[in-house]
Amino acid sequence: MNDQEKKDKYIPFIGLVDDYVGRSAWDFYSWGHIAMGIGGYLILSLLITIPRQYMGIPELIPWWFVWILTILICGFLWELFENSLVYYWGWRNKGIDSLLNSIWDIIFVSIASAVMWLFQYIIVDLLENRIRWFYIVGIISFLIILIIYFIGYYITNQNTKNARKARKK
Repeated sequence: MNDQEKKDKYIPFIGLVDDYVGRSAWDFYSWGHIAMGIGGYLILSLLITIPRQYMGIPELIPWWFVWILTILICGFLWELFENSLVYYWGWRNKGIDSLLNSIWDIIFVSIASAVMWLFQYIIVDLLENRIRWFYIVGIISFLIILIIYFIGYYITNQNTKNARKARKK
């Protein structure tokens, strides 16, 4: 990023080059937050499905509470951890996320976990307790989003290399 771009307040909604990663609302890390929403909901839903399936205990907590826990743990707490300790330990080389990026990361976690809640309702409640299929669909969804994350990482790196080559000319 040149000096003029640093002075400009414009930040694109989608960060397709490395200079806008962590500043734009959507960057390739957003796919990681979507995957985190899916994975977090799947893991926390075990608090309901294991006692229900293997111990015959009815739901100890409602499904909406799993959604709220996922947002709190995988959304808010992760953003605090990522932008404080991870940055402090030097594992982030780009600095902390912008407020815009952090808010959208939490939104992505919320949407992904809400979609998993919808999948749970359709597969477990409407299709009569097909818990195994809920987890199969969830794991497949998680893996697809993870693949998209890696594709986004590659595209961002290529765009950044091309932009830097163009600036040198």
